[in-house]
Amino acid sequence: MITLKNIKKIFKTDEVETWALQNVSLEVKKGEFVAIMGPSGCGKSTLLNILGLLDNPTEGTYMLEGKEVSTMSEDSRTELRKGKLGFVFQSFNLIDELSVSENVELPLLYMNCPKKERRQKVAEVIERVAMTHRAQHFPAQLSGGQQQRVAIARAVISRPSIILADEPTGNLDSKHGKEVMELLKELHREGTTIIMVTHSQRDANYADRIINLFDGEIVSEVEM
Repeated sequence: MITLKNIKKIFKTDEVETWALQNVSLEVKKGEFVAIMGPSGCGKSTLLNILGLLDNPTEGTYMLEGKEVSTMSEDSRTELRKGKLGFVFQSFNLIDELSVSENVELPLLYMNCPKKERRQKVAEVIERVAMTHRAQHFPAQLSGGQQQRVAIARAVISRPSIILADEPTGNLDSKHGKEVMELLKELHREGTTIIMVTHSQRDANYADRIINLFDGEIVSEVEM
């Protein structure tokens, strides 16, 4: 599903060049659950941003389902992200002024999904993450674990083939963190490809494979 070859990412200022990624090559198969680990500043989030078409590599090729995407225009990348990729962030990134239902509905609005279909899909996915009783509540009225479940509902509402998760349990206690990881694992069992950045070995143990980064390079891969 995903092939990266010799990916490099350099951040430049007037005086300094910072190498975030150096010659990163990897493949991710359809339906695989991959965890990316490494110390802070090693390039994990940069790699995830490139995989999510939120940033372009400085050099190298990125093939997504056989299509070269690293040189696409911003408009083309945006269109590709809509139905293909779902994102889960450490900070939830919910919109405070919108209810749970409205937050979950957002991706369908961007896809011009009809109103009746949107309502049905929102009801189904909110029930799946056990948040029906909170559907009209706002993010500030929810616990961290509940907010992350809503964020996952928003990520999967468009039925993306790939979910990219950046420290999905980083702001949660162990109990709520386990609930979130069990939900991601359930989605994985149903065939969703998941790529997750994490500092947590406990979370990484849910994956099929762990990729370890150090100073912008892949230093090891472990099959689980």
